[in-house]
Amino acid sequence: MDIVPPQTNDTKVLIVSAMFPLTKSKHSTKDYEDWLTRFLGEITTDIYMFTTPDLADTLRRSRGDLSITIDTTYSSPFEIPPLRGIEETYVRMNNMDKEKWHHSPGLYAVWNAKPYLLKTAVRNLRAKGEIYDYAFWNDAGSFRRHHRYHEWPNPGRVEQIFEEGSRLTGTQKQDLMFMPIFQLPDAKLKHWQEEMGPIANSVQFSEGSFFGGTQETIEWFSRVFYAYHSHYLSLGHFVGIDQDIFNSLFLLFPDRFFTVWMNDPTAPAHRGITPSPSLVPSLEAGFLGECGPEWFYYQFWLADRPTRDIMRAIWIKEQRWRLSGWWEERKLCRMTHASSMLHILRTSFGKDWSSPYKKLIPV
Repeated sequence: MDIVPPQTNDTKVLIVSAMFPLTKSKHSTKDYEDWLTRFLGEITTDIYMFTTPDLADTLRRSRGDLSITIDTTYSSPFEIPPLRGIEETYVRMNNMDKEKWHHSPGLYAVWNAKPYLLKTAVRNLRAKGEIYDYAFWNDAGSFRRHHRYHEWPNPGRVEQIFEEGSRLTGTQKQDLMFMPIFQLPDAKLKHWQEEMGPIANSVQFSEGSFFGGTQETIEWFSRVFYAYHSHYLSLGHFVGIDQDIFNSLFLLFPDRFFTVWMNDPTAPAHRGITPSPSLVPSLEAGFLGECGPEWFYYQFWLADRPTRDIMRAIWIKEQRWRLSGWWEERKLCRMTHASSMLHILRTSFGKDWSSPYKKLIPV
């Protein structure tokens, strides 16, 4: 059921992002230029953007007349306090990466700078008297296809999902972090312990393209993330991918997280739908109907009802070849429910699973 959230006109939402040039990247410069236009030029929500002095004017032009704060304090993510002085360590760590052919020390730094940059943006604006109820990190390249999102994430929808997350977890809204997931963690991680280090995202558990909450939670998340980043780095573990640390934090602090899992086979929204995989099955399996790339389902999920209806119409008209299924099988994209992280983990590990002992941060 697609529920219309209550009108909430006084909730203030901030998006935080960054753009730092890299010598080696997973995507081309042209790709990022296109994606940035769809992000900065179309999303009307207040944006706080970290970048280099050389790129500042380019980002301002991309934003046009819409609200943006551009912060050029850091010319490189290695200049932020938690990562300062460890560039050579990251260079050596690159040899431990199974995907080092398209990853670089600079890319690791961009990924691992996210919690600090999110926290810093909220702090800086608060010091100016600009206070936001919720703030979210959003990858600058996450709007990759044509869309009609504008007031996004919708403030009323944000309030609704945090209310739901609080009911599901028993945790107060101000203490909750929202982060989407793509798939369940491997069942063998049931026996994972804190000292084993970051959990490789080989099954694409956490997403990390978008996450956030209130300032209280953002402060907590940044503090915990860098505590484990430093600890695991000191033990010689590979810490280059933010999602690997996110996965570990899910298991260590499940009560602090809630999520949306599009591919939940038990979700009421999935009933009556037979997925018809596309030629890129990991991206568009049609688990909840025609929803575009499944990695970015949270964009649809966080939009208001009128915008969701527009996106449904766009996706249903797209003509994409599928491995099975034809027009009569195609269904409009459906809304699914939020899930507590504890429920997600117990779905994979068993109902008796409990969070492992925490030595580094006992509470």
